[in-house]
Amino acid sequence: MMPADVLSNLGLAQATVATLGTVMVIGLGFLHRPSRSALLWSLAFVLAMTSTWVSVTGTILEEEGVRRAGLGLMLGAPALIWSGFRARRGVRALPWVGAVYALATAVVFTTVTEPGAYGLCFRLAFVGASVFAGLTAAELRRAADRLERLALPLAVVCVAFVAVGIAILVSGLAAPAAIGDLALARVINGLAMLIFLVCATVSLLYFTSVSPSGRSSATSWPHFVVTATDRLRRARRSEEPHWAVLSIRLDDPAQVRSAAGESSWQRLAAVFETIVAECLPAEADLGSEKRGHVVAVVCRPDPALRGHVRTMLQRVTDLDASTLVDVQLSASVGWVPAEAGDFDLTALIGAADEAAAAATRQGGDRWERVRL
Repeated sequence: MMPADVLSNLGLAQATVATLGTVMVIGLGFLHRPSRSALLWSLAFVLAMTSTWVSVTGTILEEEGVRRAGLGLMLGAPALIWSGFRARRGVRALPWVGAVYALATAVVFTTVTEPGAYGLCFRLAFVGASVFAGLTAAELRRAADRLERLALPLAVVCVAFVAVGIAILVSGLAAPAAIGDLALARVINGLAMLIFLVCATVSLLYFTSVSPSGRSSATSWPHFVVTATDRLRRARRSEEPHWAVLSIRLDDPAQVRSAAGESSWQRLAAVFETIVAECLPAEADLGSEKRGHVVAVVCRPDPALRGHVRTMLQRVTDLDASTLVDVQLSASVGWVPAEAGDFDLTALIGAADEAAAAATRQGGDRWERVRL
């Protein structure tokens, strides 16, 4: 098979994977649980899909300029993925960086025609994209759920992307006379981007539809259930006292969400979950199946735990959310001693949810404790 045929097949494979990835990340991720990070990741896949089909169209029509433009646009996708992780962490996302990089590489690729100069630009642009992959790997190291199995594909491929980028640049600088020969570099670039898209689809679907929010205290709900179940089982076997399950939720979440709008609601929920994490003991297991609702498994004597709960409710009430919503925020807590449910997590969560609902019906901003 000739290199041109290999590149054509790789281009079609990239376009197909990018299209499927776009549908899944938007349909199963962003639409299921909208957030700024999910939006940026969706845009990254839209950019990848559009650019790959532009490149394939250029190849079919034998329009080198169109093909190069598509290739240049595609190299901006890793930067948008990096921006998504910054948004997930709660810092400035800088999405304009990815847009500028994509447009700049597309312009450079279409305007530079001399083979040697184009070869150097191509290698430098690929290295630039690998820098953003490296920055994404660094952001992943900050995430509490970085060791989740579905997060590993993106982490591994980002590190590999950096290694490939360095290799492509070094190979060109080591043989300056052949720097314009991009036959092998294009095949490697095509394979690298294809693998990157597959791994990014897997991991970003996890981050958008399973993992809660990316806070330092966050764990995915499935991971929380497994960890908390095991912890309660061992506590029951050892007959350890003072274990309890708390169901903590914002009062009237539907009203708050409607008044705030989706974007502000997501930020409010994130602040609420941060307050919960900061007010409860550091060793407490926290899980969030839906925004604005946190379940905690904690071991503390009643008087000590009562102080934590009281501080937490006060901080939620004192929260200045006037810039986001014109509604007074409050929370309710359902509190169930582990012995009341025979240390069974499912039964304890159900009882704690009922107690939290009862606290809300009584006006909220309070806790309801199930008696043994």
